[in-house]
Amino acid sequence: MAEPAKEEPRGLSERIENYRKEVQYLVSQGGEQPQFEFKRTASLSRDNLNDRLDFIRFLQGLANADTTGDRCIVVGADPREKKFYPVPDAAAEFDTAKLSQVLSAYLDPLPRFEVFHVATDEGDPFVLIVLNAKQPRPIVVIKQGHTETGKARLEVGEVWVKKNTDLVRARRADLDSMYSVRIEEEAEDRARKRLKHLRELSTTPHPPQPSVRVPAFSLLVGPRNELRLFAEELIATGDLRRFTMLLELARGPLIDGWDNLGARGSGLPADISQFRSNLADFFRDELLPSIQSVVELGLLAIKYEADESWLSAVIDVLVDAFDASRDLNWLKSPYVTQQPGSLPWWRPAFEVYAGLRTAAIYAVSRKRLWFLGSILPRMVTPISTDDHMRSKEPIIFWPIVVSFDAGELSQGRAPFLWKERIAATWGGYFGPTTKFLESSAQLELLLEFNSYLGNNTLGDPKLQRWLDANPENTSFHYYPDLYSQDLRATVPMAERIYDILSSPDPRFPPYLAVDVRVFDRLFQDTQPYRRLEIYAGFLCHLKNWQASTMLQQRRFPFMFAWEGRLQEIVKEYTERQKPGKTT
Repeated sequence: MAEPAKEEPRGLSERIENYRKEVQYLVSQGGEQPQFEFKRTASLSRDNLNDRLDFIRFLQGLANADTTGDRCIVVGADPREKKFYPVPDAAAEFDTAKLSQVLSAYLDPLPRFEVFHVATDEGDPFVLIVLNAKQPRPIVVIKQGHTETGKARLEVGEVWVKKNTDLVRARRADLDSMYSVRIEEEAEDRARKRLKHLRELSTTPHPPQPSVRVPAFSLLVGPRNELRLFAEELIATGDLRRFTMLLELARGPLIDGWDNLGARGSGLPADISQFRSNLADFFRDELLPSIQSVVELGLLAIKYEADESWLSAVIDVLVDAFDASRDLNWLKSPYVTQQPGSLPWWRPAFEVYAGLRTAAIYAVSRKRLWFLGSILPRMVTPISTDDHMRSKEPIIFWPIVVSFDAGELSQGRAPFLWKERIAATWGGYFGPTTKFLESSAQLELLLEFNSYLGNNTLGDPKLQRWLDANPENTSFHYYPDLYSQDLRATVPMAERIYDILSSPDPRFPPYLAVDVRVFDRLFQDTQPYRRLEIYAGFLCHLKNWQASTMLQQRRFPFMFAWEGRLQEIVKEYTERQKPGKTT
């Protein structure tokens, strides 16, 4: 039993201590999690080139992986055998300086990592290598590596990436994702150039500055900082009129732009290649900057606690933009889709959806839940390749019928949205990725609670009669985004709902409801104890659903249990469900 390893955990940060405990649990239960990679043995020694090069490639793949949190490599453990194995000469073999030296010889840039020599509660030592969530991707092989037999294991220029359980060479789409932040910086540079061009087109070389600045389209497609300063001035002075004027300018590209391009037309464009190019230019230079600017206005309204009508005006425009991205027949035509670099048919709607989600998650993050009242009740018909008239559903759910075949949603919608758009465009409003994901998880719990009741999972006769008579043809079906992290992050929202349901006031806040009429029919004539009983059933349902979903994905369920008063109502509910018990 190694003395240093036995003493090390006392000085570990809470983050690493949690990892240490999770490793213990996973090994003892024979489970796996995407965040942890286990190696029974590993070596960096020159005497074992096979292991050395395999480990370098393995670590490179993990560092290049599309992830939102830390990734951990555990050396000296095997969950399949539920055992820990001593790592020979671990302190010297996996020294931080040595590992950095070895990696920097083969990889550029150097991955960001930390090395910890820790031990289980029983004193079994193991090596924990923590790869930072934020990596300087893509990390590329810069030196060829040969095994003892002369076989090339690493080739200069290779970019290996870990996808699910496979270590594969990066494809074009993977590299595009890695460069997303740089692409966003280039987009900002284009915005500055667009603004300069618009100013050069002005008929007056040096127009006099009016005492009150009139909103201009250049604010929407120019540098984001100018838009922020202008919007902050409007919010500080309560100038809703100029705010709505600015939003009205965005309606040009967002609502009418597709028709101006003939994207819905039935006639074949004369020059397909030019048509595709025009669509791409419009999306890049007008539509996308306008969507991002409109969302920015909504985030600023939440940040500075403007009147709710300000955010409502923003959401009006975004919902109309979502509906306007329907029936874009030429984006779906094989004549266009076969053109190199063609715009995916679902992309415009996706960008609007990402912006709406960002606003909702930001309202949760800032604990300004009343702003959700402008978003949650908005209903739309989902967008699909055939644009078949389906039942309407809340736009905040997932109203885009599209399949992603490369595992983009394997970790959930929130990580995908963060990587694909939010981090680069509005990430500064949230800070660390973890804060965004935690706030998103709270929103997910609220949405799933709405879905649980709206689908009448309880089988309540009174609610069912209302649902049957409801002529609005609304779907409450929702697949929650809570299968990639434990439910600990949802607790603040879970506690908030507890406070509401335990109150003598039977009214559920309309701003937390997709359709408050569902809550009225369930809770209006019920006592607090009965409302909490219903809520406890939901909490049990959510935890069981998560465990079942993870098992179907061949993943071991999280270690999580509701605590405090949530645990109490869940325990009481579970006892009442046992055979022979009466409610």
